[in-house]
Amino acid sequence: LSDYNIQKESTRGTMASELTKNEFWVKKMTVRFHAMDLNKDGVLTKADFDIFTERNTKIGKLNDAQAERNWKLHAEIMSDFGIGSELTLAEFIEALVTYATGDHPSIVANKLFDTIDTDGDGVISYSEWAVYFEIIGIDVKHARSCFDALDANKDGEISRSEFVDANVNFFRSTDENHPSRFAYGPI
Repeated sequence: LSDYNIQKESTRGTMASELTKNEFWVKKMTVRFHAMDLNKDGVLTKADFDIFTERNTKIGKLNDAQAERNWKLHAEIMSDFGIGSELTLAEFIEALVTYATGDHPSIVANKLFDTIDTDGDGVISYSEWAVYFEIIGIDVKHARSCFDALDANKDGEISRSEFVDANVNFFRSTDENHPSRFAYGPI
């Protein structure tokens, strides 16, 4: 291994250790788990992603092509999160330690962005964000404040880069004041 690779692995190991020791980070991951566990059975399974796609199709009023695209994106996201048959909260948090220290957050965030940006215009509007909150079961009354926190340049839209940045920081940051804490609703 090169010195660069040894340094990179050492940094990842240190980051992983810091994340699991941080109560706020564990709380954020727990919130994310519950936002993904749409059937509220305590485990993440394909059924949760199917529910998301069904809700997105119905609530977001997707046409057949959009629904099919979202279903494929969710299958990829399931794979990216390492969800085979099922994943408990403890397994999810353990998997996220590795997930957070690699390139996965930006890869998954780009795919998730595409599922939320249902009109395909390259930005998430407030109405698309509110639909997303409804789909994942977060009270829509929180949508505006969370949307505004992620809209870093305050132009009334969440760009792909703002969304990806917020998601990467959601999974990596232990800062309780970082705006990324709103990526999946209030903590």
